[in-house]
This record gives sequence, structure tokens and C-alpha cells, in this order.
Amino acid sequence: MSNRLSSQEAEAVCRISNLVIVNAMIFQEILANYDPRVANLQQARDSENIIGTFSSQWKAILEINYYPIFHLARELLQRLPSHGNVVEQLRLLGDAAQRIVGLRAALRHDLMGRVYHKLLADKKYLATYYTRVPSAVLLLKLALGDDAFARRWHDFNDLMNFRIADLACGTGTLLMAAADAVTSNYVNASVQAGEKPNFGDIHRVLSEEIILGYDVLPSAIHLTASTLALRAPEITFEKMNLFNLPMGGKEAYLGSLEFLKGKDLRIRDLFGARVEGRQVGGKNDIELLDVNIPPLDLCVMNPPFTRSVIGNLLFGSFPDKERGKMQTALKNLVKNRQVQTNITAGLAAVFVALADRYVKCGGRLALVLPKALLSGVAWEPTRDLLRKKYEVEYIVASHDPERWNFSESTSLSEILLVAHKREEVNDNNKISNNNLLTCINLWRNPDTAFDALTVYFGLQNNVLPKPIPEAQGALELLVGKKKIAEILTFKWEECKNWPLWLLPCAFAQSDLIRAAYHLLQGRLWLPGFGVKGELPLAPLNAFGSLGPDGRDIHDGFRLSRSKSAYPAFWGTDNQVTLTMAQEPNAYLSPLHRAKKGRPLRRVEDLWPLAGKILLGARLWLFTRRLWGVRLKRQVLSNVWWPLTLKEKFSQELYEKALVVWFNSSLNLILLLAIRQETRGAWVQFKKPVLAGLPVLDLSSLSEDQSNILSTAYDEFSDRPLLTFPEMDRDPVRARIDAAVAEALGLPDFSILREMLAREPVVCLKRL
Repeated sequence: MSNRLSSQEAEAVCRISNLVIVNAMIFQEILANYDPRVANLQQARDSENIIGTFSSQWKAILEINYYPIFHLARELLQRLPSHGNVVEQLRLLGDAAQRIVGLRAALRHDLMGRVYHKLLADKKYLATYYTRVPSAVLLLKLALGDDAFARRWHDFNDLMNFRIADLACGTGTLLMAAADAVTSNYVNASVQAGEKPNFGDIHRVLSEEIILGYDVLPSAIHLTASTLALRAPEITFEKMNLFNLPMGGKEAYLGSLEFLKGKDLRIRDLFGARVEGRQVGGKNDIELLDVNIPPLDLCVMNPPFTRSVIGNLLFGSFPDKERGKMQTALKNLVKNRQVQTNITAGLAAVFVALADRYVKCGGRLALVLPKALLSGVAWEPTRDLLRKKYEVEYIVASHDPERWNFSESTSLSEILLVAHKREEVNDNNKISNNNLLTCINLWRNPDTAFDALTVYFGLQNNVLPKPIPEAQGALELLVGKKKIAEILTFKWEECKNWPLWLLPCAFAQSDLIRAAYHLLQGRLWLPGFGVKGELPLAPLNAFGSLGPDGRDIHDGFRLSRSKSAYPAFWGTDNQVTLTMAQEPNAYLSPLHRAKKGRPLRRVEDLWPLAGKILLGARLWLFTRRLWGVRLKRQVLSNVWWPLTLKEKFSQELYEKALVVWFNSSLNLILLLAIRQETRGAWVQFKKPVLAGLPVLDLSSLSEDQSNILSTAYDEFSDRPLLTFPEMDRDPVRARIDAAVAEALGLPDFSILREMLAREPVVCLKRL
């Protein structure tokens, strides 16, 4: 192993192997309470030959059933040496298993899955982050609500053809939540029909027919089987539709993504022979001629999301040579099969396209995805796929600065999304909210499954507000006196055609969303007053063009240690960049040859794109003070977008007016409504998105209006601004807003500045 694995990788393998073994011990202890043929852990723990005793006991259990849980564990156990340290560690694992069984409630919430993902050392590259249990519960309750499918939930004949799959199931958290949601529907429908629920039968139907899981890690499939079986360990089953798929190797297999080639997965091993798919059964693996995905009623996933930029971590857990082959195979697959996705967005975008191939018309997607889906440039093909084929029913976003995410072991911003695939002919699965997009903006990200159910039933038991812009207020969900969420609705027919979908969950405070909605259409809306004025706005690209990004600059220049002909504004020191007026702080020297693995950019292509106005490309909102600055000389930058105005507008008067607008509260609202959010307050703005940003229409300004804004720049350009979280008490920003209001004939809009200052994504404080 040491010849093939690094010490870190070998340690990870050992940790996961220990987890598989202790998981089998836990299941054995639970089975012992139901089946007299199964010995309890204490007998093996007290044995002098603990390895042999466990091996014999697990062999006996395998004769009964539970192959997916005990086969892999027994295989690992038999490969352990029998020296004293190993024996002692096995006894310690047995002690831990007994303590865990004593906390049976933990097992209902995928404890092993949580531990598994804590131990998985290479999750950064596999990006196999574990879905938090509360997140899974909320997502699946939304996707499988009582009215979501036209099913007789108490009729097993109807349920036998219902299919739910996770194509990257990991440890089965989402499948567990799906099973619980279906069981809840079954119980409710049975009671309403006057029938007594049969929990054994519903568990067996779920395990053998309804639930399907696919993953590339055998240990993950092992834990998925355990998680599902623990719902009713006394019930035996003939099969489980859990499939371990190959990844990498000579054929550069891509796991579940191989299903983009067709419904049946046909593969060959390293020596050219067929590798038959393996399905988990009750007593053994079932060898299949083909592994397939049937037509799905629901596809639920928290797909891997490694991206193909910044080092290209796609398949990063594999050796360089093998990874390169897999990346090439993926590119060819996407191209040749005409998959509607952009690999730059990462594997998650490809998995969404895969799910679409197998979800029935009338079926649903229930996904945990990066928040970048809503506004990322690379995610546009995925948004287009959804707008053409689906009605997005729910978007859940967290505005809780203590947890922007719905997965464990990450701080990346995520969303929950439920989308209904439109029927081609007759729509029997009618959407209960009449084609409304319901956006749940969480002020508190649920800590427990109970909290998640509180959100769900709060939504179900209350009347939804009318869609924006018709409605006022929002549906507020409370626990005691504490608000945990605000819920808004939008007409899907309207918002599906927006180029970006962030607006419905851009802010925690619904009135800021309402203000942004109107601003994007050139209207000033104020809480309590409604629309109070119009603003002359036009896309940024009507007045100028943005220069090269930082990567292009690094491909053409290096930092110079002396003055040169190429001044620059380098970096963003928020303790130094305090004012709208700035000076160059660095100089550049042209590269004479390309850097390794990169093209050489010609200076003649880069330098003409230098500008006097710079706009922030990447911002940490908590410490930032400015979005736009002006210099007296043209510069390039590594983390700012240079803006070059068209000849007609290339005047000091317009430059100053624009920079004042760029640092106004109204512009900040517009900016945050189109941001690409990576990790809470860490946001970025891509060139194609900024090109369409509504900005002050310079061509419509009178001379007096331009002079008001230019004079404000002259007066305040050297005055330091406070950080964005302090904008509500920033005298300079207040004067900037006052100048904008005066120039455009608008009323005082300081209330919007005050609301922005307390927005969680800005101040990193809970509301």
C-alpha cells in the first residue's frame, strides 16, 4: 500500500475501514435484540480470539441476510493481523459500538454518515460533502409533499412503480430522508383511508423497489445500506437497489456519469473483460448483465461540485495521468452526447444534466447545489435547461451567517432546489401553487430535523403571499418569538426568463428584495411608501467596456520592482483603499516568454484595455468600503475590472458622476442582486454579468444633474468611507446618497442604506 498511497491517503483508508467495521458491530448489537440467532457484541469482545469470533459471527449473520453490511466489514476484518495492538483496538471499537447503540436516536440521523465524511481526507477533491440531516429532511418534505405527486400513497400496487434515485448517494442521507417522507405519506394516506399501516411492508417496498442509489465508493454503499436497513432492522429483504460503479482505471470510467452514454452501463475491466455491475442483495451481491437507471419519479442529489478552474480539481483524488484521461473523457462525453452543461461550473452541473436524462415528465428534481447556480456565468446552460423543461417550485437559501451551507464540512454557500418536469401532453401532476416559485429565505438554518419540519409545516399550514410585485410583506415563520424565515413567491413565467435567478433569495429582508426588484426596472421603491420615483438606468456596456481579468494580466506581465510605462493598481488592502480617488500603487513589466502551462498574452492586446475607473471583481463584503475608484492615469489590475468609457463619455464629468453612483447604496443593492456568492460575504462579479448591470444612464443626464454628481465627487473623493457594515453611520456615504437623490429628484432613501448595513451577508450578524 505504501508504494501506491501517500501516508495521508493510507491513513484515510484505515479510518474508513475502521468505520465500516464499527458500523457492522453496531448493526450486530441491534440485530441481537431482534434475532436470537445473532450473538451480542459482548461475547466477541470477551473472546481471546476476537478476530476469529467476529469473523464467525458475521459469517453466521451473512447466512441469514444483511450482505451489504457485513460482507465488506468481514473482508476487512480478515485482513487484519492478530497482534496485541490490533486486538485491543478492536475491543475499543466494540466499546464504542455499544455506547452508540445506547444512543439509538443518533442512528436515526445518519450518525455513521456524518462520521464518514469527517474522516474522508480527500473530500476536497472528490467534493463528496455530506448533506446535513435537517437539510435532507426539509428538501425531501418539499419534494414529496402530500400534493406533489398524484399517488395513492397507501396503495402498494401504485407504489411498486414509484422510483426515487440518488445518482451520487454517498452515505444515503438523502435517500433516508426520502424513505421517511414516503413513509409519512403512506401513514397519512392509510389513516385517511381507514386502513392500518403496515410498517414492515412499506419498509420492504422502499428497500426493494422504490429507492435506488449509485456511488463509486464501496464504503459509501455499505453505509447507505446500513442507514436504510436501520429503519427496520428486524425486516429482511431480498435485494437493495444500491450500485457500486467503477471510476478511473484504464478505461477512464466516470462513475454515474457513464449513464450519459445510455440507460445501461456496459463496462470492461483493465484486461478487456466485462466488469459486471454489482447490486446489493440481501444475502449476496447480485451480478447484473447491465446496471441501469429506470425512469425516475424523483431524482435527489447533493452532487460532487469540484470545478475545472483554479488548478482544475476535477477528479483531483486520482494520479495526474489518470486524472487527465478522465478529464478528457468527460469533455468528450459532454461534447459527443450534446449534454447541456458547462464543465467549468464543475461536476455538479454535469450531474444535473444527467438527472434530467432519467427523470420522467411529471417527475421532480430535488437538489443541493452551490448558490452559484443562480447567478454564475458557467451555470447558464443549467439554468437554461431548467427554464425550458421545468417549473422551479422551491428555492431555499440560508442567510444565517453561522451556516450558509446545507452540507457538512464546507462553508460554501448552497441552496436547496425542487423543480417539476413539465408534462409533454397531459399534466396529471398539477403544481399546487399554480406555477409559483416559492423562495424560503432562512434567517436560522435548521439545527435539527425538528427545526426543518417546523419550516415545512409552517409553510404548509399558512397561506402563501401573492407573488411580487403584487403582494406586500412576507410569510414569516416563527419559533416562539424568534423569526426563522421569510417566504416570498414569484411568478415562474416571469422569473424563469431572467438571465440570473438570485433576486428571490438575494437578501434575508424581503423589503430589500422588493426594492431590488423595482430598481432593476428603474424604479425607486421604499418600505411603507411604495414606488416613489424613476431612475434613468442603462446597461454598463452602453457606456464602456471592461478590461482583462487578473489571469490575463499574469499571462502578459509581472510586477516590476521599478517604475515602468505600465502603472497598475494591485491588490485590495481595505485598510489602505479608503477613498474614491486613488493613485497607482505598482508597475508592471511585460513577460518575455510564457509561464509554464500558460499562453503568452501580447502587451498590445492588454494595455489598450487599461482604464481610469476600476470596479471590484472579488469582494469580502464585511471589510470592503468601495466598489468603484477613479485614478488620474490609466492602469491595469489583478483584482479590479478596468473600465474604459466610450469616446462620447470619456470625460472627467462622466467619470466622476459614475464613480459617485458606483458607491451609492442604490448601486450596492443592484450589485448584490447579481452577485455570484461563493461563501457568504465572499462574492465576485464576472465580466458578462457586469456588462449588463443597470447603471446611471449618462446619456439621459442633464448638465445640471451631471454637475451635481461631479461636484459631490470633488467634495468627497478624498474622504475615507467606512466599511459596508458601517454604512448606516457613514457620513460620506450618506452625502453620496444625498447627491444621487438630489441629482435624480428622488426622496431620501436612507432607510435602504440602514437595511443594507444589517443584512447578514454584509455584516455577518444574524438578524
